[in-house]
Amino acid sequence: MKQETSAALTALADRVKGAASSVGKTPVVIGFDAFVDESLRIVGERTSPVSFKALPTISDFGAWASASAGRSGSREFVCEEIVAGGCSVNMGDGIASMGFPLNAFSGVGTPANPAFGSFVEKCVSVDPVGMEPGRALVTEFDDGKLMFCSFSHFANFTPEYLKEQMADGRFANACSQAKGIALTSWSVYPYMTDCWRYLMDEALSGISHRPHFFFDLADPASRTKEDMVDLIDTIGGFEKIGRVTLSVNGNEANRLASAVGLNEADETPAELERLSSELRERAGISEFSIHLVKTAVTATASGVAKIDGPYCAKPVRSVGAGDRFNAGFFAGLMLGLEPEERLQLGAASSGFFVRNARSASCQELTCFIRSWAAGEFDDG
Repeated sequence: MKQETSAALTALADRVKGAASSVGKTPVVIGFDAFVDESLRIVGERTSPVSFKALPTISDFGAWASASAGRSGSREFVCEEIVAGGCSVNMGDGIASMGFPLNAFSGVGTPANPAFGSFVEKCVSVDPVGMEPGRALVTEFDDGKLMFCSFSHFANFTPEYLKEQMADGRFANACSQAKGIALTSWSVYPYMTDCWRYLMDEALSGISHRPHFFFDLADPASRTKEDMVDLIDTIGGFEKIGRVTLSVNGNEANRLASAVGLNEADETPAELERLSSELRERAGISEFSIHLVKTAVTATASGVAKIDGPYCAKPVRSVGAGDRFNAGFFAGLMLGLEPEERLQLGAASSGFFVRNARSASCQELTCFIRSWAAGEFDDG
């Protein structure tokens, strides 16, 4: 690891440690999705009634599925655990674990599904906004994950529905006190762009303290180009209320680029920097971040920052890693960190998660960053 990178990480660890006392005084709001995730492994070879070797890679699974075309195929799935999921819950868990007071407006069910017990305990409050959680079958592999989701009832989430659910003023009141507001999983809600317009024009119109707004898409593969253009044309409107950041992964960035007529990017640093800058300008927002497994960039009006993260070749859990990156990055915004430091904190939050299958506290993040600075992780 380069000496200057090590020094920068050490300085970041000191800043995070010094800011720990202020975290508990920095309220945050997040919404709106929640999923119950069934984490599955696909059996490659059954070695005994109680043990098996899992199919290691997505390519192995794809080869088996392709070979079954025109015939039939059957594979055993083993459910390893049932856990809380969804971007607002996963990102919120990362934020709340650091100690930020979190008011979550997430569809965990009424009463809350038992899978969300730990998450609910970490939050100041959880309002299910009248929604039951979606369901996700999550197949884990050494090189990634495949998720099969059911959430057709999310189509009921419309501006009219949202207005009814927010009539008591709890959401507006929480946002009026929050330093940061995160809105996630646009892709799984057919009418979320309209809902964001409602929030911008009505529910949040009285806010004057200019909080940070953080937006996440989730995979927009099922959405039309017209939907994505409408999204981009809408999101910049939040700049009149606060400072807007949109965070996406590499695939999501390229889908947005294609929709708005920009050239897609490969994973080279120069291309990622170009695309993040162009998408920021096209959206008319303060910041646009792109994160990949090994690297991340973020573009602001001052330029583009880039970091290489603490790569983990064999993650204990990968589902939710991007949400923990967002949690760390968002925390960096709350703490007033510089763009490169925000990326590093996001990478540390994600890096801790994939190695421990849980979110980190502020103290744990500080220790992790010091270990990263000392070169203890294989950065690929």
